[in-house]
Amino acid sequence: MSGLAEMAAAYRAASAKMAMGIRARQAAGATAAELRPLRQALQEMRAVQRTLEGYYDLPRDPGLTSAGWHGRGPDRDDH
Repeated sequence: MSGLAEMAAAYRAASAKMAMGIRARQAAGATAAELRPLRQALQEMRAVQRTLEGYYDLPRDPGLTSAGWHGRGPDRDDH
């Protein structure tokens, strides 16, 4: 299994290739409707790449992770 740095580099290379492909299709006269799903996929690939690059450095939203979870503690319903 590859590490996060290797996966981020692979996503960065794939994003660059996809961006070049989108530009080539646009130059060839592709319509906006044809390019829309490609641009959406490119945006998602770049988001994954940024997440992989900063996985250990960036704080994550507590709503998406278990950060900040606390046990409920004992109460009178516990036996």
